[in-house]
Amino acid sequence: MSGVASAPDVAAIGDPEGGLGVSLAVISSTALRFEPCDDGASDVALAPRSYELLGDPPPSESITTAVQNWCGLRVDVGPATAEVEGVPEGASLYVEASDSDGTPLSFTSDASSTLRFETDAAASFGNQPLLLGIDVSVWLADLPLDPDMSDAAAEQLSSQLQAAARLFVDDNGNGKLDDDETASAIESTP
Repeated sequence: MSGVASAPDVAAIGDPEGGLGVSLAVISSTALRFEPCDDGASDVALAPRSYELLGDPPPSESITTAVQNWCGLRVDVGPATAEVEGVPEGASLYVEASDSDGTPLSFTSDASSTLRFETDAAASFGNQPLLLGIDVSVWLADLPLDPDMSDAAAEQLSSQLQAAARLFVDDNGNGKLDDDETASAIESTP
């Protein structure tokens, strides 16, 4: 998983470029499941964990199994089951940022949701590295910044996650979304 910024004037990774500058973005997964194309094969599920989207190197997972044709990836987002340094207890989503004036901001949600990525029926993900990119520019667009609006910001933080998530093929396996890897992406479906 990795954070990306398609519109840095809305939200950028690092320093603000006219909008928000994101310094920390964490998603807590209660389950991450690889779904096989063959109905007779079982899903491969990874245990709950939190992912720091701006980490260097980006967080990654590897699975080894006899199944080679994967047609789905499901990420169940929910409150963290283990303590994550600097993240409020029970948060499923957490972002630290600053506005264009340098004012520090934080956004937290404890809502649960599911991100699902599926190939078409005739194809699989194959044996290639995948990269789940979360576009902070889409995810954080138009979030209310007033601390008195924290409930509305939490709801919006959760509801905009699906629109911000895309699954890419990481052609060079470097764990980062390169410009030449953005052409084909799978959007999250409800």
